Amino acid sequence: IDTMANAAAKKAAAAREAAATTYFPIIIALNAIYLSLRLFYQSNPFTLYNTLATVSLIGLSILSYQGILADHANTMSSSKVGGSSEALAGGASLDLLGLVVLVQYGTIFVSEKLYWLLGLIPLWSGWKIYSTFFGSKGGAGGGGGFMSNNNQGDSSGGSAEDKMTAEKLNEKRQKRAERRRQKWS
Repeated sequence: IDTMANAAAKKAAAAREAAATTYFPIIIALNAIYLSLRLFYQSNPFTLYNTLATVSLIGLSILSYQGILADHANTMSSSKVGGSSEALAGGASLDLLGLVVLVQYGTIFVSEKLYWLLGLIPLWSGWKIYSTFFGSKGGAGGGGGFMSNNNQGDSSGGSAEDKMTAEKLNEKRQKRAERRRQKWS
């Protein structure tokens, strides 16, 4: 059991390192360009308001970078060999980074009123918390949360592809359980 845990930890560390080598230069470049544009393009970049906004946006980009690394580690360590994950590794943190970059460059080139887009962060966070605990009953967002009434073993409803995937997963679980029983008996 320890070797399996060590293998998963090594896989997660490798995924985190790969994500770091990809995203670190991108985020450093985005923030360096933003800072240079903020200093040279704006007429008065050193007001308290502009300084707080700049520090907040850079802080949010660092927070999103850490989230991207964590999500890569979690996604890659839990994925199977040869399996393809439909969700983009980085998940919600990539969304946050996109919003931050939009606000950073939009406030320089378009209008400082784009800072109001940062108000989407608490609304979106509230929605994610709600959908985690109570599930999204249809619509965008995917399945239910852990308090929803979805049964994992129930194959009624859903598309034929979902049923096939559920059947394959169930077969794999049964084979694994049988191998464990044979191993320990």
